[in-house]
Amino acid sequence: MAFLYINAKGLPWKRHSYSAGNTFDQCPLKYKLQKIHGWKEKNNKARFELGKAFESAVQFYHEHQGDLNEAKRHFEGQWQPYATVDLQYTKVERDWARCRIIGLDWLSLYALRQPSLPIPLGGQTLFQREYEKEVFPGDPNYGEIVDAGKLDIVSWVEPNHPLLPRLEWKPEYGALRPIIVDIKTAGNDFPDHYGIAAHDPQLRRYSWLSSIRDVALLWFVKKSPALAKGYSVTLLEDAGYMAAGAEAVIAAIDKESIWLVANDFITEEMERVQGQKNGKTDQTAEARARRDQWLETNAVRVSEHQITKQRLQFNAGYVTIESANDAGLIAARQITNIVQSWHSGNWENKFGVRYPHDDRSDPYFRAFVLGDEAYKVENFTRSDEEIDLFAEEDTETE
Repeated sequence: MAFLYINAKGLPWKRHSYSAGNTFDQCPLKYKLQKIHGWKEKNNKARFELGKAFESAVQFYHEHQGDLNEAKRHFEGQWQPYATVDLQYTKVERDWARCRIIGLDWLSLYALRQPSLPIPLGGQTLFQREYEKEVFPGDPNYGEIVDAGKLDIVSWVEPNHPLLPRLEWKPEYGALRPIIVDIKTAGNDFPDHYGIAAHDPQLRRYSWLSSIRDVALLWFVKKSPALAKGYSVTLLEDAGYMAAGAEAVIAAIDKESIWLVANDFITEEMERVQGQKNGKTDQTAEARARRDQWLETNAVRVSEHQITKQRLQFNAGYVTIESANDAGLIAARQITNIVQSWHSGNWENKFGVRYPHDDRSDPYFRAFVLGDEAYKVENFTRSDEEIDLFAEEDTETE
């Protein structure tokens, strides 16, 4: 009987995953510490808990006919227990209260955008679907080992949905077109290049597992709430000629109002009208009057509660059969290497300290390679329970 390794409970383990494979590729020693010895980081990063609470609220929104108010209450119920927990927050997240606002604004954005996304309400959208595939059927050394993945969303939509890559859809394919959607919460914008989601290695792996070729990233970006001229925002309500859900740019802020225009190029026209004096924007009463008149004519006045700096991005792509099969070959290579490491007892330490493999910020490197015992006690726990097979990697940056 083939297996990857014997886990901390003394049981043979046969399930592989994308995240586990990434850990092994980064450093086999780290994989051994996690999977065989049972060392895992204590759950103290706010972004993980915020992400889980938010994803739960998105699922709740779909399962309750798009009721935004109830979905917000569900999110608050999921997030409330962490108000008194000592979590690690990034500069943008700052604290529990700001994360609460971020999550609520994300839900408002999703409710505005959902009708135009290929993620319909009702039975055409399913959440947390697990797929698995035996990678080496019948092989005496690797047979019965499966690669598994938990897909955030699988939807079936109209074949010619405008946000999906163009494809000649034939009747024999079926009445609806399936798509995998992965929800991500992040500190940075996603590179919004048409179809680029098809090259995400995790989505390629999911495509290989499920045989679904259309994939997408539903990407929610955390932003500091501070407002200033030139910042991009999204409208939460209709305002003037701008519709709720539209992105805009702050042209000016005064004591009572925020002025929005459609893009940066329009603010350049406002600055031209206001004029220059001694190489700087003219701030005389006459110049400001010209600017104010221009704003009244060309910009939209809003209040702070009508907008958010939080952002929702959606990017869909088509994974070719060749690309999906390559992802399957990566899974196969990882599985064979893990089995060989188990039998040989060789778990390489591949941690590095400089580009392109600078792992100095990796907690496992600090605790187990550098031997910082105080840090290990503070940040790690040991258990004979298998670490979550589908745990997200901590790749978020400011």
